[in-house]
Amino acid sequence: MKSNLKKVLLPALACSLFVPLNSYATNGYFLIGFGAKSRAMGGTGVANNTDGMAAAFNPATMIDSGDSFDLGAEFFRPEVAIYHDSGLMGLTNETSNHDKFVVPSMGGVYRWNDRVAVGAAVIGAGMKTEYNQTVNNSACTSLGGVGCPPTVFNILNNLASNEAGVELYQIQMLPSIAYKIDKTHTVGATFVMAGQYFRAEGLEDFGFAGFTSGGAASTQIEAQNGLTGVGFSHSFGMGYRLGWLGNFLNGDLKLGVNYSDRVDMNKFSRYDKLFAEQGDFDIPENWTMGLAYKAQPDMTLAFEIQRINYSDVASVGNPGPNAADPTDLNPLCPGADTLDCKLGGTLGMGFGWTDQTIYKLGYEWQYTEKLALRAGLNYGKAPIPKDQVLFNMLAPATIEKHITLGFEYKFNEDYWLSVNYMHAFLNTIKGPTAFGVGGATVTGSNASIAMYQDALGATLSIRF
Repeated sequence: MKSNLKKVLLPALACSLFVPLNSYATNGYFLIGFGAKSRAMGGTGVANNTDGMAAAFNPATMIDSGDSFDLGAEFFRPEVAIYHDSGLMGLTNETSNHDKFVVPSMGGVYRWNDRVAVGAAVIGAGMKTEYNQTVNNSACTSLGGVGCPPTVFNILNNLASNEAGVELYQIQMLPSIAYKIDKTHTVGATFVMAGQYFRAEGLEDFGFAGFTSGGAASTQIEAQNGLTGVGFSHSFGMGYRLGWLGNFLNGDLKLGVNYSDRVDMNKFSRYDKLFAEQGDFDIPENWTMGLAYKAQPDMTLAFEIQRINYSDVASVGNPGPNAADPTDLNPLCPGADTLDCKLGGTLGMGFGWTDQTIYKLGYEWQYTEKLALRAGLNYGKAPIPKDQVLFNMLAPATIEKHITLGFEYKFNEDYWLSVNYMHAFLNTIKGPTAFGVGGATVTGSNASIAMYQDALGATLSIRF
């Protein structure tokens, strides 16, 4: 039986490196964890991982995983809403048209010998929004926005798309190796191969307003060029990860560290007048450290801290329009804007995200020999400052608090099923934008972005 499983699953794992993933924002635009076991325990996994998804968290943990292949999926339902009160835009009060997603997961580990394990995982990140955007008209504009239909970014011109939103899909393929130095220390390394797919729609007015390096547009085609409505663009890149696992107190205490270098992606060529640095959108550097402690033979506690350095990526970290001074929108370029200060330039405006620190807590109780029960908490302050809500209507990553539950059932020595549920609590960020009611400078909050999430998933772990 195990020999036959190897023949089937090892090729399947190789094929998994080319399976695309759909996902959605939660810890910023990273998922809290990968696979049902981790997601039931608050996203933990850097020190406590004994399944096929080990390479997704810390390549060194593969040494504890045994020969396994994991295949899973999660039904993901985020609810997204935005609000904006502006004399220029009218009243925007919209929810995203897309609120149902399926998130697959896949990974495997093979113990080469007592000291070496090899494996791989495929992980994803991303987000998707789409809002109705009824086109403005001259009669509505002449009323100073009073009675205008809902709009999002079609501020100036009636040629903007009837829908506004973005889609970002990130895929990382992680072939990995672990080496056990001695009974206490194991190290691991991962070669990261990454791909991204992105599209935007409904942003033509930024072209008409002259926000881009191409100057003010006079036609819809000019307004779209390099900015919006040009379909999907892709980028590819490579990077690395390094991991360490320490076993102490006769294996009752495990410490783990994973460092993921910034993945240098080539540019989104179709959106070189939207993202800073001519369409650059790298995957940010991040690191995680944590522990897993077996408090009793049937009880394990896990705690982790993760840091994601979003601000190092200019297209994400550069500030958006300056709400304090609508006459000088780019805070990085006081006075007249050069081409470098326009959208797509080196100093072009971005989403204004700050770095995010995430805390994860997980609990596992081996209730019987076949049944394990799990729970977890996950918290990270949203990376969006209050004065950055305007551009973040496109990417409202407001979530901060998650609660998770799940279980694992072992049918026999070869087949284990894990199930997880996650609820991310509603969080609303309110703040000013550069477009106040009647065009006035905003002194309070005239806009907000909000989100909550629910998810239900399952992972089948096949041991061979």
